Amino acid sequence: MYTHLYARGVLGMVGQPLVVKLISFTCFGAFAVSFAVAYWVIIRVLCKTGCLLDKPEDQGLSWRERQARKRSRFDRYYVAEEFRSLRKAAAIAQTGCALSFGSLLLLGFLFGERASH
Repeated sequence: MYTHLYARGVLGMVGQPLVVKLISFTCFGAFAVSFAVAYWVIIRVLCKTGCLLDKPEDQGLSWRERQARKRSRFDRYYVAEEFRSLRKAAAIAQTGCALSFGSLLLLGFLFGERASH
């Protein structure tokens, strides 16, 4: 049974034209790159705003007050000019993730094989 499934191909793309295979692998590559860039932007923003760690001036404050200060430090990301390029990169990466994932779903519905064979 497993050899039959393996012979048909893991992605169900064995009998598909080369163009469909290239488009699907391109969409997968675009999704992987966009996801990596979006993740990198998130990590970069968290490190640059300093909202991951408690600041020395926050010592002695309650947990709620420390969290509010971290949130206000992070809110700089939305308005500060120094984060403009990161905001653009995040928007492009999120759009790329959505479009490439949607394209993969569409290709799967149009050209994919049913798993119940």
